[in-house]
Amino acid sequence: MLKKFDLHYIDFKKLPDMPIIVDAGACFGKYVKMIKERVPESKIIAIECDKDNLKVLRKELSSDVIICNKALVGNHQGKKLTYYKYIGLPYSGSVGYEKTYIKNYRKYKGMLKYEVETLGINDIFSEFGIDRVDYLKMNIEGIERDILAAMTKETASRIFQISLSIHTRIRDDLDFSSLKASAGIDLLERLRELGFNAEKVDRRLMYGVREA
Repeated sequence: MLKKFDLHYIDFKKLPDMPIIVDAGACFGKYVKMIKERVPESKIIAIECDKDNLKVLRKELSSDVIICNKALVGNHQGKKLTYYKYIGLPYSGSVGYEKTYIKNYRKYKGMLKYEVETLGINDIFSEFGIDRVDYLKMNIEGIERDILAAMTKETASRIFQISLSIHTRIRDDLDFSSLKASAGIDLLERLRELGFNAEKVDRRLMYGVREA
């Protein structure tokens, strides 16, 4: 049964006995810890590129969680991209483009920029020595579009559940960035093209499942 688990949707009954779970945009690790508590036998890969968040992950997560200090991307795999860190807004960092609207937030205290290593979605299996992903959660501030645009059907065929955030206010910023090629992608349509039974389950969330 599909259920909202924290901010994302997942069907625990569709997970195998020892699921492989990837959390792209792991932030401070809250979701990883919740999943690990619910499914202790799971193999979890936490992908995060923010230097401060990585310090928290290494301190807070159990030793059996794999922590990857790269940004998950689509068309820019293997290349370094600029990471924009918005001081005062720890959940809002973006890769490959700057969120111009965020400077209007009262909590915004400035911005840091630095380069981060990237991992392409189509290289995810070889990178971690896995043959599938049973559940992929993505909350990575807009680069979901780049990832889905670049994802091959072969890659998609090895991902069985996917939950992703929808970021709508970033469109204009993407149009003037290195990610502009994927800025106009229809996320729901693309999920269905890749073979997922997909739906918009919330104002800011989409979920897809690959039926057996």
